[in-house]
Amino acid sequence: MSTPITKIPKPDIDQFKEGRKLFLVPLFQIPYDAPEPGQQLAERYWSELRDSIHNLENSLGKLCAIYHEALFSDGDEGLKMLEKLNPRGYPFIKAMCQSNVHLEPTENRALLEESSDWGRCIAMGLVSEKVMTAAVEGYQNTTSQRYEHISNQIDQTLTGKDPGILFISENHRVQFPSDIQIFYVAPPALDDLKRWINNQLRPTTETSENTQETNEKDNPV
Repeated sequence: MSTPITKIPKPDIDQFKEGRKLFLVPLFQIPYDAPEPGQQLAERYWSELRDSIHNLENSLGKLCAIYHEALFSDGDEGLKMLEKLNPRGYPFIKAMCQSNVHLEPTENRALLEESSDWGRCIAMGLVSEKVMTAAVEGYQNTTSQRYEHISNQIDQTLTGKDPGILFISENHRVQFPSDIQIFYVAPPALDDLKRWINNQLRPTTETSENTQETNEKDNPV
């Protein structure tokens, strides 16, 4: 069960020091051409993340491993991939790697690419119900295998009492090994950022719903 950083009981912090630990950081895609308020919130989020993670390290031990969604290489190649995947978080994660924290290859490349291709097929708006069903099933199956691989990677490489950290989308479905304590990193900016994202999506959702209602009125079944 996840333990938010703000709810770790300070008097009993020693109970968390033994065993395997993983800091869980939710990722959000905020493009650089997003409205200024969103960009400012994203920068604030990463700034506060740094402080939250440093506080966790001071309480629970120095990080030993970094895991990142969509990353299938380590070392310099992994850092180059990370710079494209997560440009806002890249400077902080690179600095951690320079402090002897190992960047782990988190994903299986073939599964990641297959899942992405199925997702692109679905996003195209396929006409055939049969083909759409196949695409959805393919996406669900490969995504499930992706998450299982991520769980296995963490299980195999996070072996000591020093914590690891995973950067992954909030709606992930990774099932972590039962003996790993999960600490959900929730800096103060998290709620504001999620609220801003939801407000940005609302007009699109409402427009889609209105269009659907209009089509139904014009083309009654």
